[in-house]
Amino acid sequence: MATFVGQVSVVSFIAIFGAATTAVVTTARKVVTLLLSYLIFTKPLTEQHGTGLLLIAMGIIMKLLPENNTKATASPAIAKMGKYSFKKVDPSNGNQEDEEKRSLV
Repeated sequence: MATFVGQVSVVSFIAIFGAATTAVVTTARKVVTLLLSYLIFTKPLTEQHGTGLLLIAMGIIMKLLPENNTKATASPAIAKMGKYSFKKVDPSNGNQEDEEKRSLV
């Protein structure tokens, strides 16, 4: 039951906030869980553990920082869509070669 609730929560989080934010939150949750594990069970924290935690923290901080784009766009995904042209393909026309060469995105 707990696994089901967790999966539904993650999928809902992706739908509401997006995949990148969900990845940052789940990674941060794992880091907090790991730190609590070291505090509760009094494991020795080695230099390798500290380096790993530092790298994870740096990655999360870099992901949260805004990117320096010269062009202000609503969304990078929307900006990329502008370079594709969408044509309607008539299935009765028999242009299967054109349909196979067409971009899926």
